[in-house]
Amino acid sequence: MRIAGKLTIREWEEIDKSLNNKKDICWQYAFSFFEERIETRYLKPIEAILNIGDNKGEGFAVVSLQCSLIETMESFINGCVSEFNEKKRSIEWKNRNGDMIFHSNKEIFHSFFSKRSEFVKYRISGKEFYKDVRCALLHETQTKNAWIILTDTEKSNSSYQEKNNFKIIYREVFQLELKKLIDRYGKAIINGENFDGIEGNDLRQKFRDKFNHICNQS
Repeated sequence: MRIAGKLTIREWEEIDKSLNNKKDICWQYAFSFFEERIETRYLKPIEAILNIGDNKGEGFAVVSLQCSLIETMESFINGCVSEFNEKKRSIEWKNRNGDMIFHSNKEIFHSFFSKRSEFVKYRISGKEFYKDVRCALLHETQTKNAWIILTDTEKSNSSYQEKNNFKIIYREVFQLELKKLIDRYGKAIINGENFDGIEGNDLRQKFRDKFNHICNQS
């Protein structure tokens, strides 16, 4: 079973045996599993859509994929997996010990926009983004409550702006900043560095927990 490009479950299981959270050996190869998975399943498809260049609505597909990428990133960073709560009829996110990390997907977006330094500067409400962008795109193919998606014709190098009572997402710049986040995350994993308040060894363990869950479920 391939879990990242051509990389397989067996290959991950072999590299996982060699990993030590306190030593830097093999971590670059381990992170290549994440890079391949994200590149083939998100980054390349998003770039392909952006390259269409018609500006006839493809931005909705781009941001929909970016929302899914945000949820994926936060689940890796926090080492958590989704579970369906039958009583509450809702999705919850827990770590390998069964501790609650997020009570809902909405909390994932709050975590992302309040903690990831590439986006903290914009002071985006994660709860609003979840409701008016993520859910609106997923369920109704549109944004709501004055959120709009544009291409950055002004070359502002900003992925978000509030202008004329609109909350504007500049899809290409948003993508560039997501890639910067992925690169920073990779350096923290490879070098065992702290990442947005998470200690390096702990970050590595969360990364392993997530990939081991992926392998167990594939």
